[in-house]
Amino acid sequence: MRGGSGDFEAAALEVFRYQFGLNLAYRNYCDALGRTPENVGRWQEIPAVPTDVFKLTQTAMRCFPRDDVKGFFLTSGTTREVRGKHEFLDLELYEASVKGCWRELGLPQIRKPWFFSQGVEDAPHSSLVRMFEILNEDGEWLMDAEGRLLPGKFSPNEAASILGTSLALWRFCEESEPVKLAEGSWIFETGGSKGLRESHSPSEVRQRLSGHFSLPESRILNEYGMTELFSQFYKWGDAETHQGPAWTAIRVVDVFSGNPAAAGEVGYLEIMDLANLDTVSAIRTQDLAIATGERSFILIGRDPSAAARGCSRGVDAVLTV
Repeated sequence: MRGGSGDFEAAALEVFRYQFGLNLAYRNYCDALGRTPENVGRWQEIPAVPTDVFKLTQTAMRCFPRDDVKGFFLTSGTTREVRGKHEFLDLELYEASVKGCWRELGLPQIRKPWFFSQGVEDAPHSSLVRMFEILNEDGEWLMDAEGRLLPGKFSPNEAASILGTSLALWRFCEESEPVKLAEGSWIFETGGSKGLRESHSPSEVRQRLSGHFSLPESRILNEYGMTELFSQFYKWGDAETHQGPAWTAIRVVDVFSGNPAAAGEVGYLEIMDLANLDTVSAIRTQDLAIATGERSFILIGRDPSAAARGCSRGVDAVLTV
């Protein structure tokens, strides 16, 4: 399938019918907007829910009963924040999406990886940690159960695949001497610099990693993903746009009107992820972007007022009717 093609549209509309029928909270939301499978004829018309609905503890954002829940992923956050929860029946679609996207986008084979991350046993509800395990479970995990970097454990002596959050990699740069990686090495980074004493732009993160590891920015892969989605988007450091796999599509909507943003204009990024079959496929993020294709975009950054807006009481009421 290709995002925006006839095949994608047919599949997206079928998924919408499925989720409208089984996801009560989503159906209430769609009904309130006057959108049903009978009057939605294009995937672009499928209502997207804001990511904050996954934080509503009394709302089940899924297409299956509670007794069938096999596990869940949690969003990151402080102990004072309500964390979003993405429940699942199983991880077959998640694993297929992670591996399939990697193949489709021609991303590098992961050999002898170093994970600047906790392992699954220490972070069982992290979708990122689970993704790392899916990509290569035999790597070296470089953080302890408390999230601290293990000193002296990182010692690559050949071409290395390094995967971690921007936060963990930046802290490693602060706490260690520069490392010259062997030719053929590359870095995967994600998550931004939230949690550091100072905020840093994506370009500053790339520059710091490039200098510390003696690696060109073109060998630094950035991942855009979130707990609420089963699929991811990627871009290399020398590229402008993030690209997603064939079972995804994106749209950018005007911040104020909610209508499609004009070509080249900044708006809220909405993602259609058909791998989210058992929950809800259409998600409105709190990130600003410019659309560059059916499943590609230029990421501008998080809406600075997103934390203040959150999920309104009105949306909460509609979902839980």
